[in-house]
Formats: sequence, C-alpha cells, structure tokens
Amino acid sequence: MIRFELRRAMMDFQARTGIKMSYDELSNDIGVSVETLKSIATRKNYNATFGVISKISLSLGIDPIDYFIWDVKEQN
Repeated sequence: MIRFELRRAMMDFQARTGIKMSYDELSNDIGVSVETLKSIATRKNYNATFGVISKISLSLGIDPIDYFIWDVKEQN
C-alpha cells in the first residue's frame, strides 16, 4: 500500500514557516473538500489522486516524494 503522510507534511510546513495550516485553510487554498483531506490523513486505504497530491504539495511547498510511504504489510 502506498500512503501519503499529509499530517507530517502539514507539521513540516508549520515547522518551516511558523504557520499552522488547518484542514479548512488547506481546503480553501486548493479547492479540495475538508472530508477528502481528512480521509487522506487518517484512512490507510484511501486512494488519493495524484492531482490532489500535487495541489497539496504546491500549497505546502513540499516535494511529495518525501511524504509517500510504501507499506508492504498493508496490502489489500
């Protein structure tokens, strides 16, 4: 299973910028629902699209590669 660590990305953004971005703020910035962002952050089997990951990455100023995790134990 490939997962995107959104919470870690948001925490790294805060550490780098001093700005704590909420799911609501990120949602407004990228045009993706808060529910989708929460699903990416909390559901291990959530299938986020690369388009959404790209929007998140641009907004947070991150390289998405740094936040993908390959977990072979979490296969369907």
